[in-house]
Amino acid sequence: MGTHNISFGPFVLDRAAGSVQRDGVAVPLGQRAFDLLVALVEADGAAVDKDALMASAWPGLFVEEANLSVQIAALRKALGKAPDGQEWITTVPRVGYRLPRPTRLPDAVPMQRPTVAVLPFTTPPDDREQAYFADGVVEDLITALSRFRTFAVVSRNASFGYRERGLDAAAIAGLGVRYVVEGMVRRRGAQLRVSVRLVETAGATQLWAQQFDGDGAALFDFLDAVVVAVVGFVEPEVRRAEIERARRKQPGSLDAYDLYLRALPLFRGTSAEVRAEAIRLLEESIRLDPGFATALAHAAWAYERQETFGLGATPEERARAVQLAEAALVAGPDDPLVQAISGLVLMALGGQWRRCLAMMGEAVAANPNNATILSLAAFCNVMFGDLEFGRELYLKALQISPGALDNYELLVGVGLADLFRATSPSRWSGHCAASRPMGSGWAHTGRWPPPTPTSSAWTRRAPRWPPSANGRRTSGYRA
Repeated sequence: MGTHNISFGPFVLDRAAGSVQRDGVAVPLGQRAFDLLVALVEADGAAVDKDALMASAWPGLFVEEANLSVQIAALRKALGKAPDGQEWITTVPRVGYRLPRPTRLPDAVPMQRPTVAVLPFTTPPDDREQAYFADGVVEDLITALSRFRTFAVVSRNASFGYRERGLDAAAIAGLGVRYVVEGMVRRRGAQLRVSVRLVETAGATQLWAQQFDGDGAALFDFLDAVVVAVVGFVEPEVRRAEIERARRKQPGSLDAYDLYLRALPLFRGTSAEVRAEAIRLLEESIRLDPGFATALAHAAWAYERQETFGLGATPEERARAVQLAEAALVAGPDDPLVQAISGLVLMALGGQWRRCLAMMGEAVAANPNNATILSLAAFCNVMFGDLEFGRELYLKALQISPGALDNYELLVGVGLADLFRATSPSRWSGHCAASRPMGSGWAHTGRWPPPTPTSSAWTRRAPRWPPSANGRRTSGYRA
């Protein structure tokens, strides 16, 4: 049947990867069970006799028929029941076994992440010192931006090659680069000024620009500050532009990545209808691309937000969230954002507090410039009882990415950390009043709000609740 992936019912069998997924989630199978499944699938709906099946699973070996029965039973258990309540693998008397006729699927199209290029910054002619500094900024920006998995970053050699070839934005766009970061470094006395802008190559549209002034005597400190600030602005601006690009596409032309992008503005909605639409889009995204780790993680998070911001997740939603979180970790083991989101879900709906805190520590270490990762780590530490550290992480996230789409939740987090510490009213609580007046109001008064079903559920699950008055009841992932 060729090299294509094959589907039967909700299952997708990938022979090249040696895996089977059901609704985007890996089905654990032993090697012999997988070989039997491949043999049944390749029969294209016809019955396969027992001798042929045993030859597939135990090539060159003589085995008793009872071994085949054991493996078929294990395979049936792993696949579960069909919608009609029957087994997926049916017994054909005096012959062997058969599967429903499968469907050949086209090879998955790789997710088209946007590509960002950091172009060499310009400097005054014949100023080698500033040229070295400018190249250092570019190299550090490439390194920092490469830690994000939601977009690809052009390598240093390719980026500097664009300069040597004299390519403009239109020419760079023709190479598949959707966004470029450009900059200029100038010196006046002991002061340095770095001007940076983010440009969408299609149409050479400027999306963001900023100037940074610093002391040339503290060159490396200034370089680090510029890199952190630029990364904090670039990531949310690229995300915002990608969301708008997906919004303009025709519904019939949406791929898995576009569906994920369309879900993002709805993802943080407060109404049940908006959250349900976000879940629908994310489920459709992972149906189209079962290995899309970012969409798997966000789908799990969307179900978790039914618990955090809704009337509570159903048992089915809780199980699905945990299932998706585990699948995301398998699909994206090296993605710190996936790790942080999955950690939150496993903590909130799976009760895996220690595992969550360890995952948060690893995610923050892998990408300390991602405001979403910092905010998730902050929330988990606040819930674990380390209010001071959680508050510090919230403030760091705000400092790193002041233009992020979800900053209102960071402001609420700071206000709630102050509330739980039972301190004086937070100066941050006023900033979040417009977006979350209820939470910020309680934070401003310094009094505990009356319990709600959601808050009561959280406090029952939190292992270090209530926290001590000084907010240092326990350590989070620093322990």
